[in-house]
Amino acid sequence: MNGEESPEFYRQRYLELKSRAQEKNLRRPRASMAEAPAAIPKDAIVAEDAVPGGWYWTHIVRRGQTLRLASDTATEGASVLMWNADDTSERLNPADTVKVQWTARIGQGKLLLSDMGRVLASITADSFGLHDCIAGGSTPGSNARKYGEGPSHRNTRDNFLLAAAKHGLGPRDVGPCITFFAPVTTDETGRLVWRGTADGSHHVDLRAEMNLIIAVSNCPHPLGPSTRFDAQSVRAIVWRSPQPAASDFCRTSTEEAVRAFENTDAALAV
Repeated sequence: MNGEESPEFYRQRYLELKSRAQEKNLRRPRASMAEAPAAIPKDAIVAEDAVPGGWYWTHIVRRGQTLRLASDTATEGASVLMWNADDTSERLNPADTVKVQWTARIGQGKLLLSDMGRVLASITADSFGLHDCIAGGSTPGSNARKYGEGPSHRNTRDNFLLAAAKHGLGPRDVGPCITFFAPVTTDETGRLVWRGTADGSHHVDLRAEMNLIIAVSNCPHPLGPSTRFDAQSVRAIVWRSPQPAASDFCRTSTEEAVRAFENTDAALAV
């Protein structure tokens, strides 16, 4: 292996590109982040459902509508998958969401990207600020390790399979997810760790940038600290949100965001 093929070479190259991108983005004129309503106007609500602990929810959210996930009590995460409703071969790609935006800190102002380089949704509001794009949701195996032998508990992988089936999709369509209200970070050794459960009331708003099929699994995150399965209900609210302005923060905040929206708008214009 020569120097240009070593892991250290690629690490340094990544850091160089990241630094260059961040410097460019710091020089960009910034639009202010629009204030999202704490209380959604009742006449704007399209659908509102409680998602009991352990269960799932799925809905088609149209371009320009926003999904609010609201947690009124302590929660150990709500996992989300997305598909392009008009071409379900296009789906959420958490790895590209992190890579293209140079950060795993995905929160207000950031984008949820597809495996085709387009924007599925923009995060227009976020009262918590820590969400997980890395570890993924629970599985039968992670539940067994976390809760031990005994009665089986519902898990995110199986919930997503059930949600996908409602839209004619199968196991190959169920990929990695993002889990909201899941404060997963790394420690000094690079190990993934949980940094404090979301207590109290929190919400996150996901504005659909194309017609989406969205699935939510309300199961505790595998790294959540509780050894007892005690998932709390979350609310899923779909509402007609204001049309974004040309200077919309999510669309213009970075060069990467601008390119992603150019890809999205061009595809939707066909």
